[in-house]
Amino acid sequence: MFCNAQNVFELSDVSKTYHVIVNAERCNGKICDGRAIIDLYDKSTMKKYQTLSSENFYLELNENGKPSVDSLKNSIIFNDFNFDGFEDVAVRDRSSDRGSLLFDVYLNNNSETKFALNQELTDLVTANSGMFTIDSERKLIVSHLKNGCCWNLTSEYQYIPERGLLKVLEFEKDTRDSKEVKTIKREFIDYKWFAKTTIYPRKLYFKEEKK
Repeated sequence: MFCNAQNVFELSDVSKTYHVIVNAERCNGKICDGRAIIDLYDKSTMKKYQTLSSENFYLELNENGKPSVDSLKNSIIFNDFNFDGFEDVAVRDRSSDRGSLLFDVYLNNNSETKFALNQELTDLVTANSGMFTIDSERKLIVSHLKNGCCWNLTSEYQYIPERGLLKVLEFEKDTRDSKEVKTIKREFIDYKWFAKTTIYPRKLYFKEEKK
């Protein structure tokens, strides 16, 4: 536990289920970074649920010395990552060589009433351009990988209980050519991969994309 009370922040709105207290190692009035201890309290009982930690946390502060709302979205994320009805959490822990924000992803093992680090989801963040997103309606995990300005790959995964990630779709977009745009859509259907490549005139593609 770090001793400076000015480096302790209560976060009551980042989670529906948990009241969060962050104790950061270093703060300079504008940012907090370095190691951090994150205490989670059950909102229904206000009893401590669990303590997590980060070796390279980062949090921007507003003019009042409080955590910036936008920065919180890039520091600690609560969502149901495996679609089991319970909130999970991702904690910022480092940055990649490409400058992407990397997170440790914890799944809520409700039977043991604690969060456990999920290495597969943590590796998914590391292998792509930052934190994945959640499509709750379709129950899909969506990752994004970029290479420079003009190539990106979107991948969609199901999360299978007792098994983990199952990739079901890839959509690759290549805009490096000055005259055309190439897309490749790969779908996993009935245990087989199907691919469709489409080449568009560049002007037509971006005109359609803006609609």
